[in-house]
Amino acid sequence: MASNPASVPLIVWCLPRTISTALAKCLSAIEELEVWLEPFCYSETAANVYKQAVGADLPKVYDGNEEAITSAAEILSDIVGSKIEADRIAFSAVKKALESTTAKCVLVKDMALGVRDEESRAYIPAGYRHTFLVRHPVRAYSSYRKAAFKRLTSMGRLKGNTRNLETFDLSGVENCILPSKTFYQDLHSLWVYVRESGLDPEPIVLDADDLLARPSEVLSKFCRLVGLPYSDSLLQWDSSTAVADSWKAPGNAVTKEMVTMYETATKSSCFMPLSKLAARDQLPADVVVLSDASMKFYEELQKYKL
Repeated sequence: MASNPASVPLIVWCLPRTISTALAKCLSAIEELEVWLEPFCYSETAANVYKQAVGADLPKVYDGNEEAITSAAEILSDIVGSKIEADRIAFSAVKKALESTTAKCVLVKDMALGVRDEESRAYIPAGYRHTFLVRHPVRAYSSYRKAAFKRLTSMGRLKGNTRNLETFDLSGVENCILPSKTFYQDLHSLWVYVRESGLDPEPIVLDADDLLARPSEVLSKFCRLVGLPYSDSLLQWDSSTAVADSWKAPGNAVTKEMVTMYETATKSSCFMPLSKLAARDQLPADVVVLSDASMKFYEELQKYKL
């Protein structure tokens, strides 16, 4: 960390649709808290789209590779529909920025899929506490399926029967914005790595469903464990999206322009009550397949949850 390090440096690793953006908005009310929005997720996604377009690996170090990384940022900007800044998506730049921040408290909200291998994980910043935010696979995949369908529809990337939500197949690789098949495997793998590498021998596992069901109890315990101040006032917040404008993001307008992914959370004002878990025979086939494949990773993490 920097010579004047954050007193509470925290990374919350998650997968899509785990209430992570709402949690970031909730905690943004804490004085002197600096929020970072998915820096490694965008770095990894930029590398993936660059390789698809150019056929070459994207360097992880920014200095000396500005041209390639700028090209990757431009490709990603076209795909997400929001300008991505090249000097914010290189793995080396992310690590340097997170280790040099002088904010009193830092919350990095990121996807585990952003650091899927040893090479990428070498750029995880030192000195941070780690939390893993998980959710029942049926709820996460059901929500992500709807969001991905809306996003891909707005991008004009769906063809044939995939343009109908009823026949849309989230498990189809060609339809996925992010690699949905491995969401839970990526989260579990990173959890193992963080523990065994010594980055954080006792990372926290937080279940989003518990947070929705018992927000005061779960949030207060979480804040106490990581050293953040808690009061019940955190359970209600302004529905304005203005606070998201202050978040450190790979692009200045991603939370506004990627509305299908962020709008519900950035316009929220509280944690919504936990919904009833849908019966298996009422689920789309792709949600069943993805959830079944993810349960072993989810259940292992559940053994260690807060």
